[in-house]
Amino acid sequence: MIVKVCGVREPAIAEAAIDAGADWLGLVLEPRSVRYVDDDAARRVVDAVHGRADLIGVFVEPSAAQCDEAAERYRLAGVQVHGNVPLELATLCHVPVIRGYNMPTLADALTLQWWPDCLLLLDSPAVDGGLPGGTGRRIDLDVAAEVASHRRVILAGGLGPDDVADAIQVVRPEGVDASSKLESTPGVKDAHLVRQYVQHARAALDTGDGR
Repeated sequence: MIVKVCGVREPAIAEAAIDAGADWLGLVLEPRSVRYVDDDAARRVVDAVHGRADLIGVFVEPSAAQCDEAAERYRLAGVQVHGNVPLELATLCHVPVIRGYNMPTLADALTLQWWPDCLLLLDSPAVDGGLPGGTGRRIDLDVAAEVASHRRVILAGGLGPDDVADAIQVVRPEGVDASSKLESTPGVKDAHLVRQYVQHARAALDTGDGR
């Protein structure tokens, strides 16, 4: 089971997440995002992690070359891609690809033309005019549960310390991902919230009862 903290920009937050039991840390490599991590900051996080958790690069509509270059540069275990992304990207990249999907309807998610064994990150529908990717808004858990009964999913969409265990109980995902609800201001993570979220998610995923 996977617990992911996304939008990590500082070594201290990486340390807090890892100490609490996080499996994956997300580096947002999209310059238009408030959570964008530049090269210097990304390298500091990589050095702090030192192989104790997997790093996932988060992109909006990247090329395979961008994904592979970042994977080598930051020792990424995988890339999470959002937006209008061609299916062949999953075969062109030399690292595993996680398909980030802002799910408007159940039918759209179940007919998504990506291989069934490709890990799908489910998020709430994108805001008009906003970037594809994290919205900070709650996903329809019943719809997400239906998708999770058919394929491996990472559940995202406005999760935080107070509701992640209940969301796990309803959806039974492969893992969970959180970002905005772990921040004191947009783009600035709160170490206490990060630790609480990871601990609550870890307990719920590992016990299987959502508590």
